[in-house]
Amino acid sequence: MLLDTSDPLSPQHQAELNRLLREMNPEFQVEEGADFFVAPGEELVVYELIEDLGALEPSMTLCNPGINPNAREGWRDLVEGRAIAERRWQMFDSRIQELFAMEESPPRSSSPLIEALGVIVPRHVTSDRSLAMEARPVHLILYSDLLQHSESLSHYGPYPPANEVLTTSALRHLGTSLGGVEVSIFRLERSRDSRWQSVDHYYWWTELVQAFGGQVIRQESI
Repeated sequence: MLLDTSDPLSPQHQAELNRLLREMNPEFQVEEGADFFVAPGEELVVYELIEDLGALEPSMTLCNPGINPNAREGWRDLVEGRAIAERRWQMFDSRIQELFAMEESPPRSSSPLIEALGVIVPRHVTSDRSLAMEARPVHLILYSDLLQHSESLSHYGPYPPANEVLTTSALRHLGTSLGGVEVSIFRLERSRDSRWQSVDHYYWWTELVQAFGGQVIRQESI
């Protein structure tokens, strides 16, 4: 999960984030096939978008170990394990909320979203995993205003169609393989950026994910 935390959340953004976290939480009775459910044995890794990608590391991680099959007393594992998991999830939830700015901040000098994918995705997607039929696909969640801004490509002005990123020599280095990756895109609407957050911009990201070989399974503009 890649979070753009540079600005505070609107009430709508906050409500959607709360809904996402609730659906991820294994303590709620959610079907394991649901898009955001963290199934037993899976790990949720959260990254916070920063300008210096050389320092990009997970802000936090949370795994769902499931029930210990070797426990002698199953009831104890259920009760005590669930209580521990619930406390950990509550702490995790609070820490995510604390990442977001409390007040609107000036625009950053860069917002290298696509470049960040090039750092994050190879860490969690391997050729072995993408080829393993029994493995659930890696699920990448983007929670951001989606306004890419770097020396290579900026959405604050004219920019090429998404399908040209891989065919333009000056942009080809931005390409990241999303083969075997399911992607959910949540665009955070900001009034100051309404000029740039157009309908075309919204679907530009759909086309980029597809051009990189990924599958968009959820997309919303909030």
